[in-house]
Amino acid sequence: MDTPTTMTSLEKKQELLAHHVRLLAKKMSHALFVFGSQGGLGKSRTILQVLDEHGVDPIIINSHITPLALYGTLFQHREDAVLFFDDVDSMYSSMPHLGLLRSALWGNPRIVTYGSSQLSDLPSSFEFTSRCIFAANVIPKNDAFKAVLSRCDQFELSCTNQEVLEMMRSLSAQGYHGVTPEECESVIDYIDANAEDRQLSLRLLGPSLRKLKYAREEGIDWRPLIKSQLMSLGRKQVATKRLDNKTVDAKVMKQAMEKHPESPADQQTFWCDKTGKSRASFFRARQRFQKMLEDSE
Repeated sequence: MDTPTTMTSLEKKQELLAHHVRLLAKKMSHALFVFGSQGGLGKSRTILQVLDEHGVDPIIINSHITPLALYGTLFQHREDAVLFFDDVDSMYSSMPHLGLLRSALWGNPRIVTYGSSQLSDLPSSFEFTSRCIFAANVIPKNDAFKAVLSRCDQFELSCTNQEVLEMMRSLSAQGYHGVTPEECESVIDYIDANAEDRQLSLRLLGPSLRKLKYAREEGIDWRPLIKSQLMSLGRKQVATKRLDNKTVDAKVMKQAMEKHPESPADQQTFWCDKTGKSRASFFRARQRFQKMLEDSE
């Protein structure tokens, strides 16, 4: 089945993640490590949704867990289960935790052992046949973790601010809880214009639209409310020397118009193929480019 052309770039990445999760759900993979420093891109939602589609009820570990508790959890769910470690990043810098995970993820059979007087009614070793999914912000840099990572399929879910904005526009295209599509577009345009080097997240969309709705009811300007939220966001972690997105868009638009001066449809096809962005993004970029030409005359 062909991937719908109307999917946003982020949706395509989420769908690729879904395929990795399906591999594990179908027992064609036993471990998956999903990472990405941006929150709100749908890592956990996609994982849980796909598992649910396959009738898998995962064991979710999403808070602090001691090595002994991890050993007990692995033992309790040692057969035909899926354990989902969601943002338990502190575990990946602990040698006792990593030792247990290495044993659980590799070997034929995979034998997990733990020597301690605190084992109580737990055996000192057992065979582990279940599957594990890990979701984290970043890949830990320590060498001990590399041994765990080498035993997993890996997938990075990350995107540019422009891809986040594209997804925001898609999600709010029909309006949002009493906020019209036009108002949604105004809010997203404002976020785009004022993001600077902040790291955008889809989690920003709902609160921003609710701020507009509140401001409208109170008869005040909504922009300072959203601006204060933007200023609280973290800055992008990695500085790059690439051109900013709007400059790239304009450069490709110039090429599209020169190559297809009489055909807006061909311009759109050329521009979308080169940038990987949507038809709606093309028309916004074309409008900006034409305004830039008018202003320079």
